Amino acid sequence: MSKASDLMIWSPVKLAPRTYKTTLGFRLPMAWDVSAGMDLGLGGAASGTILRSSSLATLWGTAIDDQRHFSTVWRREVALRVDTLNSTGTLCLERSRSWTVSENLDMSTSRSLNVNYAGSRNAANSITATQAVTVAVPWTGSSISAIGNLRDAASVFSSTVSFHQPLAPNLNFSASFADPQTLMPAGNVRLDYRIKW
Repeated sequence: MSKASDLMIWSPVKLAPRTYKTTLGFRLPMAWDVSAGMDLGLGGAASGTILRSSSLATLWGTAIDDQRHFSTVWRREVALRVDTLNSTGTLCLERSRSWTVSENLDMSTSRSLNVNYAGSRNAANSITATQAVTVAVPWTGSSISAIGNLRDAASVFSSTVSFHQPLAPNLNFSASFADPQTLMPAGNVRLDYRIKW
């Protein structure tokens, strides 16, 4: 985001021909990094008429607390978004920690709670709790992650276990398994090569 000052947020963006979005907000000088504002967007047809589906008016607010102590980093975040045109909203509470276990091992954990309000849309309200753990070996680039999601007060549970290993510069191997606790988990294996020019 571009800033008009340290406490002012102003970021106009042209998304497409005749389609624009502007973020306007402010930051508060507090112990936490607190900011709030509004996203406004509008698009028009070649004839000059306004496209109703392009309208955007979203209120948002975030509060972030980052703390560092030697090799440990803690992060707490609260985020709120309200779509004033569709009467929908999302509240996210997240807490994470990353630290160096030993010279050859790093670890990180995160917990989050997402509350989604569907408003006037033909969708159900939902609450999702997520727990994630990642263990990494810095000098090899290897990492293994486990993520669990609990949705709507234990009615739906899903999990994913993934592994990532760089094989060479620009060449990465990854594998993931969805719901490994079931008898027939879904798996995905990928070998990616990236070319830069």
